[in-house]
Amino acid sequence: MATVSSPVAERQAAISPFGRIAGVFFSPKATFEDIARKPSWIPPLIVLFLTGLILNFTIANHANWTEVSKQQIEKNKWAASQIDRLDDAKKAQAYERAAAQGKISRYVRAVIGWPLVLLIACALYFGAYRLIGGARISFGLAYVILAFANLPVALKEILGAIVTALRDPTAIDPENYIASNPAVLMSPDTPTWQIIPLAFLDIFAIWAIILVAIGFSAADPKKLPFGKSLRIAIGVNLSLMLFFTMIAWVFS
Repeated sequence: MATVSSPVAERQAAISPFGRIAGVFFSPKATFEDIARKPSWIPPLIVLFLTGLILNFTIANHANWTEVSKQQIEKNKWAASQIDRLDDAKKAQAYERAAAQGKISRYVRAVIGWPLVLLIACALYFGAYRLIGGARISFGLAYVILAFANLPVALKEILGAIVTALRDPTAIDPENYIASNPAVLMSPDTPTWQIIPLAFLDIFAIWAIILVAIGFSAADPKKLPFGKSLRIAIGVNLSLMLFFTMIAWVFS
């Protein structure tokens, strides 16, 4: 999957791998046009893997997982009702188990998080752009576009690792580790289903959505002018937001 075809005329890539990574931030249109000519998923995936590894290991080792588990349980009415039936000793054991599970999940996410997220996201975007936009692209090229488009999130993870390392462990929110969306303004006891829509308004995520639209438009400009590409990208994210909000509401 390192090299895949696109409707853009085949010719040698003009931008180096490092230049592409920088170009996504400073000249995305020209960079994605070059990526579409000669796609390669390895450089952006290495960057995302490393930033994800650093962030998740930092959170795993600095967050107060007992407090995190208490807050998560309090947001779930069913789980909270089960905990309330226990005596103090068993409550403490339950919180400790939840804390250990939360910490382990961060180590797992550090290793498989980005490859799995990109694979799932690619399936969704590829289907949407093929079915709705009529895009003439391969699954492999869609994967490359998604990998490069999410590099702003890698920047967020770097900043998040720094902030997490410096912050009081009791103040760390593993799911919202940097103040880049309105969800940080909500109180800790706010139900998860109310937080999710605000979390989707993250400035780094919005940046990534715009890059996704630029990337797919660059891969097939005739079928996907930028405006159409942007509408599809926004539609996919709105669908995801509604889906996760509904799931959180059902289990709240």
